[in-house]
Amino acid sequence: MKKGNTIYLVLLILTSVIIGTILGQAFASTFPILNYGEGIGFGPATLDLNIFTLTFGFSANLTVAGIIGLLIAIIAYRKL
Repeated sequence: MKKGNTIYLVLLILTSVIIGTILGQAFASTFPILNYGEGIGFGPATLDLNIFTLTFGFSANLTVAGIIGLLIAIIAYRKL
């Protein structure tokens, strides 16, 4: 697999998950199952070196709509 194809796949997955989550929130009143999900991540961790301070943290909320978007992106990538 070429490097360009990997970058294309990552961008396709990210955009499809974002679009899926947005559509899930838009249709939450009609299909409430689309907004069911779980948050993952860790809180901020600070590294103080007296010269500068670094703060690391990560948080993601994956919903059913986002997973559907992820699956659609993988299927579309395989078709291309």
